[in-house]
Amino acid sequence: MRTRWMAVLPAAVLVLTGCAQDGQTAEDNAADAPVEQTDITVVSSIDVYADLIDQIADGTVASEAIVTSTAVDPHTYEATPQDRLAVENADVVVANGGGYDSFITLLASAAEKDDDVYQLIEGENWHSHEWDGTYENEHIWYDLERMTEFVLDMAEHLGDIVPENAEVYTENAEDLAAEISQLDERNRALDAQGRSYLATEAVSGYLLDDAGFDNRTEEEFLAAVEHGDDVSPRLYNQALELTEEIDLLSYNPQTETQQSQRIRQEAENNGVVIVEFTETLPDDAENFQEWMSQNIDAVAEALEAMHD
Repeated sequence: MRTRWMAVLPAAVLVLTGCAQDGQTAEDNAADAPVEQTDITVVSSIDVYADLIDQIADGTVASEAIVTSTAVDPHTYEATPQDRLAVENADVVVANGGGYDSFITLLASAAEKDDDVYQLIEGENWHSHEWDGTYENEHIWYDLERMTEFVLDMAEHLGDIVPENAEVYTENAEDLAAEISQLDERNRALDAQGRSYLATEAVSGYLLDDAGFDNRTEEEFLAAVEHGDDVSPRLYNQALELTEEIDLLSYNPQTETQQSQRIRQEAENNGVVIVEFTETLPDDAENFQEWMSQNIDAVAEALEAMHD
């Protein structure tokens, strides 16, 4: 369950920038306000959140992530002793929730740090392996509107912990939110109405849906993949057949299986445009914004290819 932090933690102080000078605007004053280095450590389940937090805090907190490689599937990640130690020593633990990263909330519970957990999707962070007829896409960092809300809220929480830096955190978050909002506008302007897609895994769903694509993927198919289960023969065959009808295949290499490989091959045979989307930041992206910009560029290029 998403929890607000209960106390202001102690911080070691180091002034990094000087006070505002006379004649500056309120915005300039905020930009030049004293920034104090702290001994606060924030541990996130994936590097997506660690990157955004680092941009908000501008290096004044230690922002770390457990899963940082595109070669690792966070859904099935098994925590290491080093991960346990990192969570035990953390002041704030950031979890996506929705069953996506239950490893980090389990570590927090074992370390009696439930009150230090900031969880984006409310409720118990675990998956049932039985399809109950409902499905929610847990990859909410591909929902750019929601990420603008996250960075603003995270700045408020960090400001509660380090009130000396609250003004700077708020301004950094507002600038970051504006950048993400611009990406959201650019994605929605792609106007993919009339185009459809099939996904081997739900990671790109919010981005493609907001761009105007029609998602032809069965929710039960996506739920099975999220739970780490093989897709039933009925749903698998249905997905293979859909490769003759869709315009785009959204492919996640981090959750690749024999079934997803076969679906990709069928899509290629049928001339479907294929776009790869990862769970975590790729090596060639400097930050979250650059990564999402690359994803939007890839979708735009895919739409152009459909017109050729």
